[in-house]
Amino acid sequence: MFETLFTDVLNPEHELLRAGHLIDWDGLHEALSVYYSPVGRHGKSIRLMVGIHILKHRYNCSDDRAVEMLHENAYWQCFCGFNTFQSGQILDSTSMVKFRNRIGTEGMKRIEAVLLHAWSEMGLVKTRRVAVDTTPQPKNIAYPTDADLLHRIKEKIVKQIDRVRKEVTLRKPFRTFRRTGKRLLLGIKKFHRAKPEAKKEAIGKLKELTDRVVKQAAGVVNTLYSRGHQASGRQLNRLVSLGKQIIAQTEEVLQGKNPTKRLYSLHEKDVAAIKEGKSFPSCEFGSLVSLAKNDDGLILSHQEYQRNMADVKTLGQVLSGIKRNTGHCPDDVTADRGFDQSLKKQENCRRRWGAKRMAIPKKGKHPHPDSKESWFRKALKQRVKIEPIIGHLKCDHRMNRCRYKGKAGDTVNVIWATLAWNTKKITHLARAKGERLTRKALPLAA
Repeated sequence: MFETLFTDVLNPEHELLRAGHLIDWDGLHEALSVYYSPVGRHGKSIRLMVGIHILKHRYNCSDDRAVEMLHENAYWQCFCGFNTFQSGQILDSTSMVKFRNRIGTEGMKRIEAVLLHAWSEMGLVKTRRVAVDTTPQPKNIAYPTDADLLHRIKEKIVKQIDRVRKEVTLRKPFRTFRRTGKRLLLGIKKFHRAKPEAKKEAIGKLKELTDRVVKQAAGVVNTLYSRGHQASGRQLNRLVSLGKQIIAQTEEVLQGKNPTKRLYSLHEKDVAAIKEGKSFPSCEFGSLVSLAKNDDGLILSHQEYQRNMADVKTLGQVLSGIKRNTGHCPDDVTADRGFDQSLKKQENCRRRWGAKRMAIPKKGKHPHPDSKESWFRKALKQRVKIEPIIGHLKCDHRMNRCRYKGKAGDTVNVIWATLAWNTKKITHLARAKGERLTRKALPLAA
């Protein structure tokens, strides 16, 4: 009773406090309560966990830094549902990981749908015209090269063998090729950079060394299984399988072939090479993200793909997401030339998706039949506004590099980035709407 309330000392016009009033916390609690058990120790509150994730991506910081800021910043604590300043330990950064694992991607999609539905009921979400575009989301991996992948898998197998030796006595000696492998890798990356033939020869030698290590490890796996060490055998067998895959794809590359399904990272197996036709960077390794925004700049829907695919094939799913999140189909859909297809296919797709008009410029010399119409030109002007939004999502809200693991991590990163952007945008839209209503009420009062 002697503590100072936030309502007495904090500025009510602060953007975080205004954003907190616009979020349907009760709706979020109802949507996510199915992921909490009624028995056992109580978990952290849903408002606290959802709020700290939105703040993390809004201010572009890690889990540890977000927890530190929560303990230091009174506005962060008020946004997360506290009425007074908490001086003790609120939560640990591992609680954020457990929360993400608890609700999964389906729970995060529920959060997005609840917020967009609540803002639609407030009259802040317009769906008359939307713009769609795709962008690559790089994964948090090193630049993949055949030499690096061969050296890394060899070193990982050798380290695992060292761990196994502490449990099991191996009768046969295990040759590691540590010094030879490092010498070959140094030659590939430094001395043979301007010598393609020498570099190719060195990669071939490194492949042979890695192949010998993998074959030795395969024999150790059989030994572990025969002696009853199933857990250690499974761990080593996973590395052996990865080593065989990397050796096979390196052999195809050395023969001048293009592997059908290429492995780009040891810890991220679903990473794809995304090529957007740009000069720099010419290729990014991660996932492809399709985004849809309205005229006010709100992200209404998104979809992630673990492969490099044509832009036009992503349009149907992202438009279905708009109807799922807001309950309305857009009247006008606009996109760049990457989404172009024949007029007959475009008309069939338009009817199937429920849109009234589609403003997509044609490729080649012949323009679109409606290219001179006013609605078509206005839609193209709105389409270019999605480019700076993508830039803000990448530079300000952690979409420039996905640090969450796996396919689900790509979706998780996009969801929290778009929620951070939408909560920031919706506060400005609500303030502008309030100012308009105030200006209309002044003449009536006079």
